[in-house]
Amino acid sequence: MSNPTETPNVVVQNPSVRKVAGIILGAVGIALGTVVVVDGAAPAFDLTEYTGPITAGYLYLSSLFGLAVTVPNVPTPRALLRRDLR
Repeated sequence: MSNPTETPNVVVQNPSVRKVAGIILGAVGIALGTVVVVDGAAPAFDLTEYTGPITAGYLYLSSLFGLAVTVPNVPTPRALLRRDLR
């Protein structure tokens, strides 16, 4: 029998996996943003044909992670109140 959790509707049950996925998405976002900024500022090279599609894919995956994993994991005020009453 499984133990009840504070967030029973979370798609990814393991908090370590959620944390690692969040760190990876954050690091990729920072790296990709840096490449896009440097690419825009440096006329010596043009990576737009690569950064455009990669950015679109990253934004899709990051948004999907946020809506499917992060949002359901945020406790509601009612859940916080119940925890305080225990």
